[in-house]
Amino acid sequence: MIGVLVDYLMGPLGRALENAYLTHSLPIGLLLLAWMGVVCWGLRGVIRLRQQLRRWVQELLPAYDPAQPETPQQLLQALEPRWQEAAARVRYMPTRHGLWIRRATPEALRAEAGFTAEGLARLLARLAPQSAAPRQLHQPVRHLHPASATNRTRR
Repeated sequence: MIGVLVDYLMGPLGRALENAYLTHSLPIGLLLLAWMGVVCWGLRGVIRLRQQLRRWVQELLPAYDPAQPETPQQLLQALEPRWQEAAARVRYMPTRHGLWIRRATPEALRAEAGFTAEGLARLLARLAPQSAAPRQLHQPVRHLHPASATNRTRR
């Protein structure tokens, strides 16, 4: 009964597409796999730039006060030479909607990787609580056990 309902809702075009997919599923699957590989390859450079930017900011953060409103602009100016060099190595980046790739330029990568004053301000907001708190490898864990009747009588 459900199969009849789904068949009715798909209509003739849906049934034709389903039959075409079931008949040629291997070539269609390989095309989709190749497309996903190309998109992931284009996204790889942007992800690496974001990681590099985070490392650079963490490296320079002790020299700046994250609470000051001009800090993102100062960081932007200090990191500009590094950015130009790193962005020149990225060849491809995703398109606006991420469905394909295009040739990357340092200016197009700025907004995508967050190398703007607003992007650095967001990054500083995420990094500020981490840098303000002292780093501990293991937090002490306190286990609370319910007091049993025998423990209450001993107290």
